[in-house]
Parts: sequence; structure tokens; C-alpha cells
Amino acid sequence: MNKSILCCFLTLSLSHLLFTGCGTGGAAERNTTLVYPPWKHTWGVVRATPFKLRLFVGDKTHFNDPQGIACVRLQSWDDPTRTSDDDELTVYGVNSGDNCIIYNRSMFSLGIYGLDTDHAKFDRPWGIAADAKGNVYVVDRGNARVVRLFNPGKGLQFVGAIGGPGDEPGCFVDPCGVALDSDGVIYVTDAALGRVTIFDDSGRVVDVWEGFDSPDGIAVVTPDERSSFYRNDGFAVVIDSLNQRVRKLSLKGELLGETDAASWGGQDACLGYIVLDYHNQLLVTDRSGGCIHKLDRNLRYLTRFGQPGQGRYRFDEPRGIATYRHFGQTFVVERKGAHYFWVGVYVPRFEVQVRADSVRRELDVDFFLTEPAFCEIDILDSFGRFITRLVSQRRYPSGEGHLTWGLTVPKPPPQGVAYTAPPPEYRPDERLPDGEYTLHALFRAAYSSREDFACEVEAKFSLDSE
Repeated sequence: MNKSILCCFLTLSLSHLLFTGCGTGGAAERNTTLVYPPWKHTWGVVRATPFKLRLFVGDKTHFNDPQGIACVRLQSWDDPTRTSDDDELTVYGVNSGDNCIIYNRSMFSLGIYGLDTDHAKFDRPWGIAADAKGNVYVVDRGNARVVRLFNPGKGLQFVGAIGGPGDEPGCFVDPCGVALDSDGVIYVTDAALGRVTIFDDSGRVVDVWEGFDSPDGIAVVTPDERSSFYRNDGFAVVIDSLNQRVRKLSLKGELLGETDAASWGGQDACLGYIVLDYHNQLLVTDRSGGCIHKLDRNLRYLTRFGQPGQGRYRFDEPRGIATYRHFGQTFVVERKGAHYFWVGVYVPRFEVQVRADSVRRELDVDFFLTEPAFCEIDILDSFGRFITRLVSQRRYPSGEGHLTWGLTVPKPPPQGVAYTAPPPEYRPDERLPDGEYTLHALFRAAYSSREDFACEVEAKFSLDSE
């Protein structure tokens, strides 16, 4: 059982949803870009609620304008080259209205930092970033600074502060977002000054990026980062233009691209926090839209996940978002609680078409994925009997996917892969006879969630020589 998540997310849920189907019909209509983990991994720990928080901390604090969130797997302090068990994440949540940080202090208890601290009192803490070494950076918005904390594994300790009121480089007027890269470099947005200030791990200013319009959330990935699928990729993404735009920049501050929420149908969006996943895709919270927007690393729009409201798969003014990149655990903070997800995959489009000319017939398969996924595609006859497998464990990127098949029954699959033997009338190397068929596809996200989650879709097609 994931005890650290139990302490941090305090769920009331006692149900287990293991989705098998996201194509057409019934429960398959639900967008499965993100899914709640199965019961066996969390004992139903998928949502935090005010009631559960009170059970753990009493009247010390309550959900009061929660904002940023960060999650890390802390190093093992007995051996700094190793990290703790992968399910023992430390999750830090900013409770801005009560000027404190709520986090899981151990596998069994919650900690609160900021309520009884005289020398480091927060005033509207906002964004937060953390790393496996125990460093935690919190934007102290009301005090125009960034507070540095340290967690040696047992609790947060004050280290110092960066910045202070002012408009000169290294100072702030209205800091909002903070990001921390794998080299220990700190990136801080300032909405009032329209810039991003970059500090080294000693707090020295190393660069300033100008020309933003009220920048807010920020996320960064560096080249050769172990927690990124694209090891040669490095960039930053910043939300600005009064929470309506996402800009992508090189690590030297050069503009690489931008996209407006209006182009996704989000004319009234209020984008706040942003995070990069293992595939350098963007997850962006939309406070007014009650959802999460997902874009690929080239800023191409993939999907909108969730609906406004309260309860499962609904968001009441979503704020901070964090993901543990390697395994895909994802946390979303809302107005009075938080959600814990795994990465799934959604297939909003799966189409087949028989293409014929005077020489040959082929089957064109077109689909759209919201997440890189491993795919299996089978052909079934009109009686539901397995004929052959066209694709086995092939990895497709997110976005548009395409497959062409010559309608010839393939030879038996490679040795070691057991498939049902095809009926006698379907012989390898012979053309598929006329009739009605079903194309059945199974997609699994490229994370550990693939062991428990699968998205199934189907499409029918006919062959007629006439």
C-alpha cells in the first residue's frame, strides 16, 4: 500500500475503477487521459477532502486557498546515490490562505510548516518546487521573495531567502511561479515586472528574461535529464498574457513557440500552473474552465481532461499540478482538496477505411492518442473469432497515428508470443476473404500504469469483391 500517499491525500473514496475501454459506447465515453489508481495500490486513496484533512491535523489548518504543489522521491540519506522506494513520494502543498506548507512528513503522518515559524513567516505563499536532494523553494508572494527550505527526510527546515522587494535584477514586485531544474537552477516569474529571473543554487542571478505579459506558472526540463524520455531536449514553458497563453523558450530565453488558449476553444480560460511530464508534454490547469489542458512538447493541443464541479473526475477551480515524471503519478490541487491520478491514454478517434483500386485493396487505420502508448491490434471475424494480430507492442507517440494493412493474413507471430490459432479458413499469406470484420485495438500508456490500465477501442469494416 502507498502509505505516503495515504497520509497526503486522505481520501474518502472506497471504490476501484479499472478502466477497460475508452472508445465508443457507455463508460467508454469518459476521457481516460488520467485515471485514478487501482484499489490494490492505494486502498482507494485518490482524493483529499476537508473532512479527511481535519482527521489528520485537527484545527491546525484547513484548505484555505491552496496553490502550488510539488512531489519528489527523496534520496536515501544512508546512501545518497539511491532514492527511497518509488511509491514513497514526498508531496508538498501550498496552503496560501493559512500561510503554510502541508506535506507528508513520513509514511504515516502529515507535517505543517509555517504556522509556528517566526523567522520565516509566509505572506501568501504561491508556487513551489522541490528536488530529490531535499531542496524546496517556495514563492513568498506577499514578501516579494523566494524562501529556501530543506528536508533531510524528517521535516522541513528554513535555509534562507532569495530576493526581496524591488525592481532591480534579483528582486521582485509580484513573484508567482518557480521551477527547479536538474542542475539546481531556480527560475522565478514576476507578474508585475513581466520577466523571469534565473538564479544558481547559491541565489546569484545568472540571467533575466524580459518581455512577458504577467507571467505566472513555469516549468523547465534540461538536456540529459534522467526523468525525461527526450534526453537531448531542454526548454522552459511559461504561462502569461493574463493567464491566456503558453510560451516555449530555450534555456537561453529565446522564444521557440507560443499558443493561445483561445485556439483550443478556451476563450475564457484562466491558466495557472504548468508541469512537464516524462515525455516533455505539458499539463496546464485551467481554473475557470475546471479542467486540465494537455499539449505535446511542440505545443500541439492533445486534449482537455475533466469537468467543472466537485467529485471524481471533476475539478473545483484547479490550481497547482505536479507529476512524478518517471512513473507518472500526478497530483492536482483544487479549491477545497486534491486528486491523485495515474497517466492513462485516451483514443478520441479510431477509424478504418478499405481503400481499393484496380490492383489491390488495403485497410487504412487512423487514430489519435492523448499519450504515447503501446498498441496491440487484432482482426476478428463476424463471429468474434481471432484471425491474426496486426500490431504487437508497437509504441506510438501522442497525436495522429496511422497504419496500413494489405489485407493479407500474416504468417504466425514470432516464437515466444502465444496467439490463438486462426480458424482453418484463414490461411497465412492468403488474402482475407469477403465478409464482415472487427478491428480491435488495445492501448497502454508507457508508464507503470500499463500493468493495470488498458484503453480498448473497436471499429468494423466490410470486404466485398463486388
